[in-house]
Amino acid sequence: MTDPIIGDIIVGAAGNLAATGISYGIARLADGVRAARDRLRNAIHRATPEEQAIALANYDSATSELLLRSNGNQDLTLARAELATIVEGILTAYVDRYPRARTELQALGANTHRSVIQNVYDQATAIGEVHGNLTINHGKSGESQ
Repeated sequence: MTDPIIGDIIVGAAGNLAATGISYGIARLADGVRAARDRLRNAIHRATPEEQAIALANYDSATSELLLRSNGNQDLTLARAELATIVEGILTAYVDRYPRARTELQALGANTHRSVIQNVYDQATAIGEVHGNLTINHGKSGESQ
């Protein structure tokens, strides 16, 4: 059983990975789930190839169920919570097997801010927090205002 401190670390890391999963929005949840899977694969790098394959197969199975239920009307908060729960289970088993991974997961949980440059040439919805500057240019690329 995982101690309470590492449990909090796992919850933070899982929440961060889940945020990746929903950062694309519900309409592109499958893309976000794939991006979160890539980050999860990198996070469990200490595991053997067989252990990684099992963990990722469990992730794929659980997230495929999530994606099947998602019809574009699902609440983002619910999707994030469900994805975080999936990742928490995998990370808990991982850190129980590899206790030295604790500091890596702690860093993953703390690494919630990153720079994003997004170019959109059509209509788009962006969900997230802005820390620093935000520039919104209206009009088409190259069009003088």
